[in-house]
Amino acid sequence: MPDLLHRPSVRFAALVVALAVMLPVAALAMPVDPYAPYQPQSTCSPHAKPGTLRLSRWLQRTYPGSGSLGISRSCHDGGVSEHKEGRAFDWAVDVHSARDRGYVRDFLHRLFATDRHGDTDALARRMGIMYLIWNDHIYASYYGFRARRYRPCATLSACSDTLRHRNHVHISLSRAGGAGRTSWYTGSSTTPTPTPSPPPKPSPPKPSPPKPSPPEPAAVRVLDLGARRYAAVAVPADGRRVATSFRLRAGTRYTITAAGLYGYGGPAQVADASCRWSGVSHRWSPYPSGLVQRAHGSLNLLVDGDRLVDSLCHRGHVYRRTLTPRRTGPLHLQVANTAAGADGTLRVLVSRPGRDVSPGLPAYPALRPAPALAPAREGTGLLAETVSVPAGGPVRTAGSLERGARYRVTVTGTVGLGTNLGAPVASDGRCVSVRGRWYRRVSLDRRTPDADHGRLYLDAVPFAGRPAQGPTCATHRHTLEWTAARTGRLQLAVYDPASTRDDSGSLAVEVQRLTPLPTPLPAPAERPARTARWRMPADTVRVRSASRTGAVSTMRLRAGQQVHLLARGTQRSGGVPADATCVRTPTGWHRRDARLALAQDPLDVWADGHRLTWHPVGGGSGCSHRHAYRARLVASRNGPVALTVLDLAHDDNAGVILVSLSRERRPPRATTH
Repeated sequence: MPDLLHRPSVRFAALVVALAVMLPVAALAMPVDPYAPYQPQSTCSPHAKPGTLRLSRWLQRTYPGSGSLGISRSCHDGGVSEHKEGRAFDWAVDVHSARDRGYVRDFLHRLFATDRHGDTDALARRMGIMYLIWNDHIYASYYGFRARRYRPCATLSACSDTLRHRNHVHISLSRAGGAGRTSWYTGSSTTPTPTPSPPPKPSPPKPSPPKPSPPEPAAVRVLDLGARRYAAVAVPADGRRVATSFRLRAGTRYTITAAGLYGYGGPAQVADASCRWSGVSHRWSPYPSGLVQRAHGSLNLLVDGDRLVDSLCHRGHVYRRTLTPRRTGPLHLQVANTAAGADGTLRVLVSRPGRDVSPGLPAYPALRPAPALAPAREGTGLLAETVSVPAGGPVRTAGSLERGARYRVTVTGTVGLGTNLGAPVASDGRCVSVRGRWYRRVSLDRRTPDADHGRLYLDAVPFAGRPAQGPTCATHRHTLEWTAARTGRLQLAVYDPASTRDDSGSLAVEVQRLTPLPTPLPAPAERPARTARWRMPADTVRVRSASRTGAVSTMRLRAGQQVHLLARGTQRSGGVPADATCVRTPTGWHRRDARLALAQDPLDVWADGHRLTWHPVGGGSGCSHRHAYRARLVASRNGPVALTVLDLAHDDNAGVILVSLSRERRPPRATTH
């Protein structure tokens, strides 16, 4: 107690009377407020709030000689502080003063005392205190006001008394407390839970025999575990404090079992009764990051204001603790979380020690495994192909990828994956939407927060493409450069870990080869001779589109000689019509197929390992409606001319291109092709 209270009894009585007058009496008769959630400064409004002013004045009146180091702080000061919202007060007391130490000891005792209704930390909750810091310790509502070490500096010798809070007590209020809306300020509670009215005064005894007392209402009966193995309580994740509808008997040992998972933000922000998933370390951790703690709190399950367990993570997300109540009363349970982003509940079972409570634990459905790699299937070489991939099952490309070759994969559209996590789920192959918001990574089962659920899988590998434009999930068109790990048709599947019966829609997946095609080789060189083939003025060669090696002319040329070529006819590749240099696309005949990503033009006729510039017969630079083209070739070595159709795979080609060669008599003026 403060030194003042050890003075003569007259002064002690006067102080007690003064305190009784200063403290709002009506508040003590009202239901107690819930523990204040963690609400860090988010805006700058430094003028002192009414609740903060009233608390600061009450402290200075109640503890004479103490003072104030201020409420407001400039918006230009660094860091996050409730001073910038006018709801933090620095109460000027000094750890080196015996009187001030007594003041603080008395104040903390008042704050954290249990009231006559069995409510723990009653005055601190009524005042809306979020946390206070004093003498290297912090007392936070979201940790049940349990004293924890507070070290703002690496070493105490480098810390001033101000940083260590040894010359003042820092008190931060919740927004409701700062505004003066909690029961200590208003005389009414912010919690909707009614408080039982006090029992009526006993009436004088009557001569008639007393009637037996009515049975205790079911809502407040002591828990009877003789007829059942356990009692179950659902604790919401939004920070609401739950009082059990039964009471526990003082001195009796109980086992408290907590199980389940809940979300506190995005789909990958998952916690259980003791731990939360870390997307940085990719493991379960009993300590949230500073950013998470400032935004949500400790995220622990609090049992009568204390953590259920300390520094422990279980893969099964089931935690137990033995509890022996000091007094008979209900059990108070709370998840130390804010309502923002909260989703789900924890299941708490109360039983006798040693009882099997496994039937009461949450049941989780079996998940479908991620798409596995099936045996390879051969197909025709793939240059460009668009595949419709339904949400319900795997498909393959018709064409075959080549091991080691590079491809561009473009995914467009969205699919529906039914309802999961209590909301409709959609996917565009790269991002997943839950409750209308798109995320880069989503687990549709909280047991596996890092799973790639809803993602498109390429040969059993999650698609990780980039957006065509804008932020990652702002568009439903993503591209990826992909190196084939095996030769065969590409396997495509959207991963839905739940049932696919309620899936809908399909994705359009375009696969384009980027690795250049092997170019045709020239015919072997020969030694010139005095034969007819070296003097032939003209020749005609039938170039079969299905032949990988093409055809070789009978005519022989000496290096530097020039020959004119006339190509006529059409061919087909995989059902696509083409001629010596043009191909028919859905928009007509074109020199280049816009669906391809290659720098080359497949199905062109090459001569002697060279790409020719074909001109339509009759003039122009486009495509010939008669499929007749002219070109000129200057021989680079002695021998015949090899004529070949450039393609990746020739086994699905058909048709013949007739190429006529005419030797030019006069010497060429240039040696370019």
